[in-house]
Amino acid sequence: MTTARARWRPLTFWQDSHPSAVLAGAVAVLIGWAGPNVLISAVAQAADLPSSVAMSWLWAHAVFAGVTGIVLSLRTRMPILSTWSTPGIAFLVTALPGIPFPEAVGAFLLSGLLVFLLGAFPPLVRALQAMPAPLAAALNAAILLPFAFRALQAFGEAPALVGVMIAAFFLLRPVAPRWAVAGVLLSGVVATAVLGLGHPAPLTLALTRPEFVWPQFSLHATLNLALPLTVLAFTGQFVPGFGVLKTNGYEPAPGPILRACGLASLGAAVFGCHNLTLGALLANIVSGPDAHPAADKRYVAAVWAGALNILVGLFAGTFLHLMGLLPPQALAALAGLALLSATGNSLHAAFQGAAAGSLAAPVVLAVTLSGVAPLGIGAAFWGILAGLAVYALERRSSQATS
Repeated sequence: MTTARARWRPLTFWQDSHPSAVLAGAVAVLIGWAGPNVLISAVAQAADLPSSVAMSWLWAHAVFAGVTGIVLSLRTRMPILSTWSTPGIAFLVTALPGIPFPEAVGAFLLSGLLVFLLGAFPPLVRALQAMPAPLAAALNAAILLPFAFRALQAFGEAPALVGVMIAAFFLLRPVAPRWAVAGVLLSGVVATAVLGLGHPAPLTLALTRPEFVWPQFSLHATLNLALPLTVLAFTGQFVPGFGVLKTNGYEPAPGPILRACGLASLGAAVFGCHNLTLGALLANIVSGPDAHPAADKRYVAAVWAGALNILVGLFAGTFLHLMGLLPPQALAALAGLALLSATGNSLHAAFQGAAAGSLAAPVVLAVTLSGVAPLGIGAAFWGILAGLAVYALERRSSQATS
């Protein structure tokens, strides 16, 4: 288990790099932009924001998250991926309308400050470090399984296209496992063209222009945006994010990561972006065995992901246009297959590492996959909370009978 901070030796980055690390970084960026990033358009439409604000939002996320991930990965020599709060995007679809955007930016700043302060709160940091490994693995598996389900649903909608991609994955994986995902992407592009499923249109290469927003502060925006966004960032991103890293053998100190993401959020906020957090789902791609043959060198995959994310953010409009050329079924299949190995590893760790007959890991899986969200807090938080409760009861019962 990697726990200590290694010496930062940036000159060794190129020696540690591997083609599979570059590919893992590219796939993480591609899946990230194919999923939650596209939802910003839904937020912009719901809140009646101009497209320039949405593009600035994307730019700020890509640049600040990219830089944060690069710095943290190089300093810790662990694959630390930074991204924005995906639950926060879903929340803003309904919470942002009716709030002036400068007040929303003020709330984004306050939320970033709160995350920074959480990183300086020792009891919270100790609680994150004490999470049992089997429960962290079960939480990670529950986050990943829906992507496998969506890939199968995509097969039902477009059997020829997705069938070719699935065949490419399972044919390549036994002989060239680290290139299987590249084969899936290439076969998806070729199949899309052959089957006439693409949506060709003129492509324009243009830089995205960020827009500075002067923040305004109000009690209404603080209560209705800043506080819920902070809770969602912590429960929906940081808790499962540290769980993903723990499952893959990495245990970075939580405090510096929380503080770094809080500071990055302050910079991104004035360009219209909400919380930047620790990556959870996408972290599996850069921290698993497919990212690099050597576990102590997988940090380079996160660095490549950060660099590519910055590059894509500089041309956000152009890249979103490129994403629109592929059918949604192809993107769903790519995500599900790219994460399939991580899903299997997490399930194996969840049940192999648990005591015989323990129900803690199954409870984490069941509650998280149920999607229940009491008090507006995501199911991932309630899943790990329920699992910890069962885990504590089982340990108490075991101690009482021994």
